[in-house]
Amino acid sequence: MATMNKMATAMQEGEYDADRPQNKPTPPAELRAAALRAEITDAEGLGLKLEDRETVIKELKKSLKIKGEELSEANVRLSLLEKKLDSASKDADDRVEKIQTKLDETQTLLKKKEKEFEETMDALQADIDQLESEKVELKQRLNNQSKRTIEGLRGGPASGVASIVSGIAGGVGAGQVPGGGSGPVQVKDSPLLLQQIDALQLSLKHLKNENNMLKGAQMKMELASLAPLQVPRVALPRERPGEGLPTQTLFRKTTQLLETLYQLSANAKVLDMRQNKSTRSSSARLLEQTARLCALKNTIDALKDDTLREMVQQQPGAGVSTTFGTFPSSSFLKAKQEQAQGPALCGRVSFPCPPGQGQAHRLLLTPDLLQHLRQHFVA
Repeated sequence: MATMNKMATAMQEGEYDADRPQNKPTPPAELRAAALRAEITDAEGLGLKLEDRETVIKELKKSLKIKGEELSEANVRLSLLEKKLDSASKDADDRVEKIQTKLDETQTLLKKKEKEFEETMDALQADIDQLESEKVELKQRLNNQSKRTIEGLRGGPASGVASIVSGIAGGVGAGQVPGGGSGPVQVKDSPLLLQQIDALQLSLKHLKNENNMLKGAQMKMELASLAPLQVPRVALPRERPGEGLPTQTLFRKTTQLLETLYQLSANAKVLDMRQNKSTRSSSARLLEQTARLCALKNTIDALKDDTLREMVQQQPGAGVSTTFGTFPSSSFLKAKQEQAQGPALCGRVSFPCPPGQGQAHRLLLTPDLLQHLRQHFVA
């Protein structure tokens, strides 16, 4: 009842009143335009759909082509793998055949070695049997000989016929073999002894070769430890080209001086101060001999000076030029003196060794090696 009252009150107040719009008719042109617009929109959508379909078809064709290429590559790989499998199977078969062949050869060689071993053992056993038979035969001969000796000592001298018969019997018994045969016994060398002889000969040959090699190495070490030979160089002088070869002149003068010294040494004479028959006095002859010796000494000194001067000219940097002439430098003279004296002893290094087995070795070192060795031992 209350609800009905509320509705009546609302209707009176106009709450349920509404303004309805008037329906106006749509013009035909607009309807036609809307229909045409819808048709055009549908055609464009169909074109887009067709284009999408064509794009999808192209992509499918491309993917199909790629799949075909992959399939062909897979077929090629499959064929290559089949070929590799065939080659691997062939190689495996070849290896199996080779191994089987080697196995057969090894077995054949083993059988051959076993056969040779058996033959060798049979030969050794035959040699042992032969030696045993010879031993038994020798024992029997020794027993027979001892029996005959004892019987001869006991029975005294027998008659001539009995002695002849006993001698014949003894000879026949000595020549017989225990098996019943007769004849000399042949002794053969054992194969093991022959092999040992061959091995000893080979070892002796090897030792001789090794001894020769050691001797050659020792001679090389001795030659290497010797000082090198100083061969003078023959060179043309730089400042005097018209005087020939001064080195050859020095060689000739040295040879002549040596011959003179040899003559004086071989024909040395002692002056007899008591001789009065000669026209010259003893003092004059003594002065003459002294003058000859002084002249030889002066010649030797001059030859030394010429040799030193020529060496200074041939060695670059060995001379010092002055207004008076060219003189040898102090470093050149020091090097020449060291060369004449030979290598200098810088030190000794000793290592422990058993008594009686010590050896001395000489080493030629350069200054750098000597400095390195000193630093090594000091550190």
